[in-house]
Amino acid sequence: MAKIWWPRPPEFGASPIHLSVPIWNYDDRYLGQPIVPHVLTGPYHLVRKPQFLEDYEIKVILCIRDPSEQRFLRQIELPGIEFVFLDVPADVRKTNIIPFFNSATTTITELVQRELNVLVCCSDGIDKSASFVAAYLMNTYGLKAMDAITFVQNQRYCATPSVNGYRIKLIEYEPICAARCVDKCQLNGQKAARRRDDDDDGCSETASEMTCVTDRPIASLPNKRAR
Repeated sequence: MAKIWWPRPPEFGASPIHLSVPIWNYDDRYLGQPIVPHVLTGPYHLVRKPQFLEDYEIKVILCIRDPSEQRFLRQIELPGIEFVFLDVPADVRKTNIIPFFNSATTTITELVQRELNVLVCCSDGIDKSASFVAAYLMNTYGLKAMDAITFVQNQRYCATPSVNGYRIKLIEYEPICAARCVDKCQLNGQKAARRRDDDDDGCSETASEMTCVTDRPIASLPNKRAR
């Protein structure tokens, strides 16, 4: 089995506009692309492509669909692969999408932490799934909405969150993710400070112990005569 090539994740809070873009062919829209380590996106029909699922060691399929698609985008028997469905109302503009973004992000984050590969898909892999992967990037890497969309497009060129639908919702989601990232940075800073304090305490104790050892009288060694 060939080694999986994972794109380099974005730097925290940095714009990915200037990343190099892979060569894109029209037929690539029918395939799935890795976005960041352990996260891929593409169309639903990939669930019927056993070679793709095997090559990318897919363990979970997270399918974003609206209720009218339940008959067509459904679970099929795939040994060793789990299905997770997120049913999002079709009229995105009138729907509070934030809880759905949060739910998908939590699911993806848990899988990534366990190093399990997840395929985030929708009917065509262009609008819904790309938007939910962008939401995950915003939460995880502190990206702004347009930067997260651009990062997804850098790997899957056809990814296009609907202008009057998901794109607006991602922009509305931006301040929520920004606040979370601030909290995360503060928490990480506090943890780092505690580690430094612990290290300083450890150094002091070590220095004290070394002083005590040094203060002890050194036993005289017996003289050895050359024979």
